[in-house]
Amino acid sequence: MALFGRKKKSQPEAEPQQVQPDETPQPEPEAIGVHEYRTALLEVIEPLPPIGLGVLDAFGRRLCEDIVADLDLPTFTSAAVDGYAVHAADVAEATDDEPVRLPVLDSLDDPAYRGAPLLPNSTVRVAAGAPIPEGADAVVPVEATDGGEHEVQVRTAVTTGQHLRTAGSDIADGTLLLEAGRVLDAGAIGLLAEVGHDKVLVRQPPRVVVLTVGSNLVPPGLPLASRAHRYDATTTLIAAAARADGARVFAAGTYVDDAATLAEALNEQLIRADLVVVVGGLDGAVPQVLADLGEVNLHRVTINPGGTQAYGTIGDEHTPVIVLPEGASSAFVGYHAFVRPALRRLQGEPHDRPHTRTLPARVAVHGKAAATELIPAIVSERGVEPAGVPGSELAYDVARADALIVLPPGTHLVPANADVEVWVLTPQAP
Repeated sequence: MALFGRKKKSQPEAEPQQVQPDETPQPEPEAIGVHEYRTALLEVIEPLPPIGLGVLDAFGRRLCEDIVADLDLPTFTSAAVDGYAVHAADVAEATDDEPVRLPVLDSLDDPAYRGAPLLPNSTVRVAAGAPIPEGADAVVPVEATDGGEHEVQVRTAVTTGQHLRTAGSDIADGTLLLEAGRVLDAGAIGLLAEVGHDKVLVRQPPRVVVLTVGSNLVPPGLPLASRAHRYDATTTLIAAAARADGARVFAAGTYVDDAATLAEALNEQLIRADLVVVVGGLDGAVPQVLADLGEVNLHRVTINPGGTQAYGTIGDEHTPVIVLPEGASSAFVGYHAFVRPALRRLQGEPHDRPHTRTLPARVAVHGKAAATELIPAIVSERGVEPAGVPGSELAYDVARADALIVLPPGTHLVPANADVEVWVLTPQAP
């Protein structure tokens, strides 16, 4: 449920009223589970519309249509070997001792020339790859004959279809070649060209704007002016993760927690965004700024690290926005739990659930009574183990993680060597 909405214009006919300040404490956002929150978030995400591109320009894009062959490959039936095109029935009795003699009516070695239809009890000499004449249904290899030019002695019987490369034997008209959703690699691009496609419907990579909110954050490369300052790692962290998932990323940088500044920044970024990811500011100006620009849904999600999360839409195009909690670990976990599924939805992928495995825990791990624990972890041949210290918000810890250990709510302790569910984050994980 939206806790903030678009501001409604005041009604000119309404009489001004004296309003007493409401000093009643505002309730905390309602707690919901990870799956429930992700499902609600994805309802505001629509796949990007397909566009037509030339096949070479479509490289790396996601296919938006099934590709079905509308021709046979090869396009004609040809000889698979050098020899003589025959009616198989005409040489059914041929043997070394009693060869069948046939007049040679023509010689074919050009794919563009098929010649006249084959008459009964006759033959045409053909080169490998040349089309066989109409009526012929087999080829006698030249080695099974005397190689005659005007008349040939056939010493071996052949069966219908023998030594032929038939039309459609590689690709038949109507064959499903590529399914919608396929990322077009070099092989797929070559196949499209081979069957005559010069254009194809694809989705462009989603454009993602990433920015971080925090008055104590300093962009990398600048000096830290006080002990209260620290470098902003989350903008780069989330931007790199989105780029790895196929997005075209614009890292907008770090902003102070000021409503006017944030509203101006978001309005400027909308022109190049299919999705905006904001890190931090959930306990500051961000929720109200998003409410002023559109609609925001704020929830206390039963996830650790993380907790409070938000999503919504802003601007005339209702651009989706996802707000992650501050801190490297919290933002990293939130990205894989919520932003990555949103990117998959934008790209038209049917599956928005993480890739899961069951692996033995190399060390004992502790969960939370009322939250899903997602622990950055390292996968090895011996199992999986946490990548850092529990509760740490350092990018140093998530830099080593290629998985997340998943502990459902109420899991207090998983002993060493017990099986745990794992979200695999990278293809390289064993």
